[in-house]
Amino acid sequence: MGRNKDSEVGMAEDMIRSFVQFGSAEIHAKGLYEKATAELENGYINVEDNEVLQKHLDKCEQYRLDIETYANLRRSVTRKLFSMFNGDKDAWCLVKHLGIGAMTLFEAYEASDNDLELLNMAYDANKAFVLAMTRFLGVEISDCAACLSDSLKGVVDEENQAKL
Repeated sequence: MGRNKDSEVGMAEDMIRSFVQFGSAEIHAKGLYEKATAELENGYINVEDNEVLQKHLDKCEQYRLDIETYANLRRSVTRKLFSMFNGDKDAWCLVKHLGIGAMTLFEAYEASDNDLELLNMAYDANKAFVLAMTRFLGVEISDCAACLSDSLKGVVDEENQAKL
């Protein structure tokens, strides 16, 4: 059974979304780890009760392991995505930070009461992310999400034509 060559564009777009989501999960786990650590450091956990203390330390360790797991998922998807194109690897961290920042800002909008200023900020952040992503992948430089999709399609179409 052959692969669906027409799905490659969607696959790249899904991989972009996927690594942003893994990065967001990584940041969320980091927040849980920091909260649990702060609870311990600030005396909110009864350290005199060994069972309570051990349960809390286990929770901290699980959050730390979660961070590592999500980071590894994010990195593997990003490496795979990069291998599909001829881009600029120096943009790796920029793409990571902008993608997570754009997603987090959009989540702030979702938590708001339809704050259009937050929605516009999230849109601007996404444009910065898309611009960095085009550099990372080595496709036509643009901050337009629709243009990125077209660029990805163009690269895939060129590769498929070269194989014929």
